Amino acid sequence: MKNEIKYLPGHASRMVCSAVAATLFAASAGAAEPDAIDPAVAALTQSHSVVEIGVGDVSDDSFKFGEYNGLQDTGLYGIGSLDLRGGGQYDSSDTTRWRVTGTNLGLSNRSIDVEYGQQGRFRITAGFDSLRRNRADTYYSPYLGIGGSVLTLPGTWQVPLVPRVSATGPNARGLLGSVANSSALVNGVLTAPTPAQLAVSNALIAADVPAFAQHELYTTRHRYDLGFNYIVSKWEFSVSGRRENRDGTKPMGSVTRVTGGDIATILADPIDTTTDQLTATLGYRNKRDFVQLTYFGSKFDNNVGSLTWTNWAAPASTMTMSSAPNNEVHQFALTAGHQFNNSTRLVANASYSRNTQNDSFLTDTSTVLVPVTSLNGKVTSKYFTAKLTSRPLAKLNLALDYKFDERKNTTPVRIYGYYDANEAAGAANINTAFAAALGVPAAQLKSNTNVNASRPYSRRLNQLTAMADLRLTQGQALRFSFEHQKLDRWCEGTWYSCVDAADTKENTLGAEWRADFGASINARLGYTNTKRTVDFYDENAFLALVPMANVSPSTATGGATAYSFMLANGWTGYGPVAGLVTTTGNANVFFPLNNAMANAAYSNQNRISELFGMRRYNMADRNRQKLRAEADWQPGERVSLNANLAYSIDDYGASRYGLLDAHDLAVNLEGTFAASENLTMTAFYSYEDLRARTAGNTYTGNSAAANVNGFTAISGGCFSTIVARNASNKIDPCLNWAADMRDQTDVMGISIDRKGFIGGKLDLGLDITVTRSHSKNVVSGGNYANNPLAVVGAPVGTIAAFYIPAAALPVVTSDASEARLKASYMLSEASKINFAWVYAELKSKDYAYDGMQFGGLAGVLPSLEQAPTYRVQVVALSYSHRF
Repeated sequence: MKNEIKYLPGHASRMVCSAVAATLFAASAGAAEPDAIDPAVAALTQSHSVVEIGVGDVSDDSFKFGEYNGLQDTGLYGIGSLDLRGGGQYDSSDTTRWRVTGTNLGLSNRSIDVEYGQQGRFRITAGFDSLRRNRADTYYSPYLGIGGSVLTLPGTWQVPLVPRVSATGPNARGLLGSVANSSALVNGVLTAPTPAQLAVSNALIAADVPAFAQHELYTTRHRYDLGFNYIVSKWEFSVSGRRENRDGTKPMGSVTRVTGGDIATILADPIDTTTDQLTATLGYRNKRDFVQLTYFGSKFDNNVGSLTWTNWAAPASTMTMSSAPNNEVHQFALTAGHQFNNSTRLVANASYSRNTQNDSFLTDTSTVLVPVTSLNGKVTSKYFTAKLTSRPLAKLNLALDYKFDERKNTTPVRIYGYYDANEAAGAANINTAFAAALGVPAAQLKSNTNVNASRPYSRRLNQLTAMADLRLTQGQALRFSFEHQKLDRWCEGTWYSCVDAADTKENTLGAEWRADFGASINARLGYTNTKRTVDFYDENAFLALVPMANVSPSTATGGATAYSFMLANGWTGYGPVAGLVTTTGNANVFFPLNNAMANAAYSNQNRISELFGMRRYNMADRNRQKLRAEADWQPGERVSLNANLAYSIDDYGASRYGLLDAHDLAVNLEGTFAASENLTMTAFYSYEDLRARTAGNTYTGNSAAANVNGFTAISGGCFSTIVARNASNKIDPCLNWAADMRDQTDVMGISIDRKGFIGGKLDLGLDITVTRSHSKNVVSGGNYANNPLAVVGAPVGTIAAFYIPAAALPVVTSDASEARLKASYMLSEASKINFAWVYAELKSKDYAYDGMQFGGLAGVLPSLEQAPTYRVQVVALSYSHRF
């Protein structure tokens, strides 16, 4: 019987779950045998079966508490497990063996496995397991049809408004009565809602709010396995198959611009997928060599092709988003090894795989240029490793390891045209030169079309690792290691390189000292230093997305393109690092007023050029240092102590914007005291501190605007007047910002186990675990905001704009406590009764949920989700019998 159970609870610490499980479902293998056979030997050599039955009770509903263990509902649940074994005994000539195991049979996350075979000949296996993952039970939505692929609003739905602000503009804050009844600034005057406006608000609240219904978002997984293994002499063949079905719903954010502004919704996205996998292996082994050939195939089928929903801000319109496409992968792998002599061995592995995807595209009126009906996606992967290990001297071990890993995306590059998130087409046509380059009529594409090219990313890794392990004395050893890694990135067929860093190199040096000071003290101290260098960081990699940057628009002269003009001036897409300058000619076409490259110059509605000095953290120069230390001390037979520490620093010294540095500290302390053979006490404490600093800039283009409704003064910031600020928007140091993010977690616990009560029949245990986690985000910098009172007719001297300094975000906290009491009473050598009590509590606070409530955000339909919290007790009683 496996000493585990997956259906007793645990959230903040899985220790609670596993310890209670050990009590409820542990096999009785430890019971005393009537003969003289050692119990430990008997457990390995004699076949026993175990059956467990029982009942448990959960005190309260909690989706989060039952996130994975199946205990989300209050009330009784069944406890059931089994481990049935049969076949010939170890000392007989019968080599047949069979086994049936089942766990969590009374809950949704149950599993059962069957095995039959003859030792050294063949084995047949079959299995089933299910798992439910709870996501949210505080999700509310007015949509009908949740769980399906079409979501609609009830016929009584009215577009949420705040009438005193706008009689027509969608505003989800209008769903809250206190917002509808409060005064607001209208043309600089605090204005109360009129009776007519209140009537409109009350009517829509009465119609819409009752439509919000609670829904549980969760996913279930059902997995079926079947396998066969056959051995003949030095050959071994195995084949196995697996089918995995997933169904349920998950939250998915969506944005649309049908109304002209960003309208967002948290939708219940349906899940209904099937994944089939097949693995076949043929192997050969002799005294010195082995070789193994493997085929792996996987086919993914998504039974939900798309999700369609009605726009809550414009119910006459619907939106559709495609789901993950069907795809398949086929892989062949070869593994081989050769033992040259007793001290030298070589093992190599090579594989080739082909991944394809060719589902039909989902199109509508917002996708105005789709040159093909499907992606025809293809990715091939090549993988090779070789590891040579040797012991040339009795005190010296050497290892050399090489790895090659290439993922090549050969999907054809295509150019597509679309409007952002269902945005309505503009009145003006796209630039005629762009239309001609695309080979379409100018009227087909409007000026707000995004003309983007696909970018099939590829990567190749070459890595070499060398290690030497030298034993200095009987109790001390040193290990030295060196690793060189080169990573290449590229896109097949793009007109411009699509990657910020085409290649990066990393060199790692490491050293570790290990020592044993007698039998009571063991120590380990290690240090590694890794330096990553980037030969060239290309801030213009965004150009691969916008092929019109290489086409001269009709407004330019001399055949200039955005790309050529940028190169001629030595600029990136950010343009000159300068303030306002009146521009003419091509400068005014591509970089007007010294601003970043104009969106119209490359036919894209979103600014995608990077800040000058921006570095993506995974493609930036970095120095990493890691320190690890560990010590074990056993001052006596009854006491043992352990302490370990890990600390790392990442320094991105060449990055002006992006991730600047990161720190990671982890400390663990544990002590065990065995007061007697029957009484053991353990205490532990762990602390983790993760810290990262990032920097950015709130880019604002230079402008010639000189006032806000006639007012010019600014309060705070780096400039005193509107005209001075706007002339220097691009270089305003007050628009720089930085964030210092820090996550700190403390975990502490105690465990007491007492065995041998009541003549050795009763065992007791107590475990307590407390977890405290805090996440902080301190932000510096700020931004300007126009004074809402600076309206026409305001008093002379009214401030036009204020500089608002950034403030730290609210602290996110998660505090969890768990306690468990366990008892096991032996009725006989073959049976026992188990009892367990678990208390679990979680309190969490997260400001992100504030915007999900009624009255939270104007452009987002509230989902009413809450930060998880619970207080749950579980009582379980079971009976187990071994035979």
